[in-house]
Formats: sequence, structure tokens, C-alpha cells
Amino acid sequence: MLMPDLRTAATALRAYRIAQARLLRNPANPLRRRQYDDTAYTLCVLMGKRDATEAAAVAERLLAASSADTKANRARRTRTTIP
Repeated sequence: MLMPDLRTAATALRAYRIAQARLLRNPANPLRRRQYDDTAYTLCVLMGKRDATEAAAVAERLLAASSADTKANRARRTRTTIP
């Protein structure tokens, strides 16, 4: 499976979460519904999932794993070997 660019995944996830929160605050607003649907669709396509909740969970796991890898790599680079 192809993995999305991490920045793109983070941006799509952030947009989805913002649209989701706005829709929850004003569920009768058709603009908020359309924004939510658009961001959910984008996240689903990007993550290769049919369900927005599942796509968000996959994106969060991907970003968390990437963050952990980055921290581990930084720790390895900062270690010095003493002869």
C-alpha cells in the first residue's frame, strides 16, 4: 500500500477534525455539513479507507508512528560513542 506524505496526512486530518467540531457545534448548517463531507472524503481517499472515522484513526496511527520514529532517530544521532 502506498503511504501518503506525512504533511499532507496531517493537514487532511487537521481539516477533518476542525470541520467535525464545527459541524457538531452547528449541525443544521448546510455549509458546515458540506465542509465536513469534503474533508471526510479527502481523508478517506488519502488513507485508502471508506469510513471517515477509520481513515482518521489510520492517519493518527501513521502520524504517531512517524513521530516516534523521528524521536528515536534524533536520540540515536545525539548519542556519542566513547572509545
